[in-house]
Amino acid sequence: MARLLQIPLLLLTTLSLLIQAQENREVWRKFIDIEQDHAFFPETLQFAIKQYNKDSDDEYLYQMTQLIRAQEQLSTGFEYLIDMKLSRTMCTKDVEFDPADCGLQEDPELYKVINCTFFIFAVPWDRQYELRSSNCPNV
Repeated sequence: MARLLQIPLLLLTTLSLLIQAQENREVWRKFIDIEQDHAFFPETLQFAIKQYNKDSDDEYLYQMTQLIRAQEQLSTGFEYLIDMKLSRTMCTKDVEFDPADCGLQEDPELYKVINCTFFIFAVPWDRQYELRSSNCPNV
């Protein structure tokens, strides 16, 4: 009889811990270094670049020219910490271009490189991306 009571108690305890983890947004796996082709990361990287171009006051589009650091942490979704260099392209924002298809700015007066750090929360299987913070001072 006592053994029969242990199973519901174990299930109840497990359910309680899962609910508590959801409420506290616990981190299930701390930040680890990842490669550029890591699962779900290419889409997150494109989101970061697109957000930078959308939010920037610059009339030119930027593209990533160097990935400096990429880290992933697991919580209720994926959290990404990304450091990259963005370079100004020759394409302006007034025309619909993919920045990856644009050549880099060659005019010394317009040449510009920016070091950026992005913190992104993603639930990629639901196509949900949220820019939690970014810092992009000029180089």
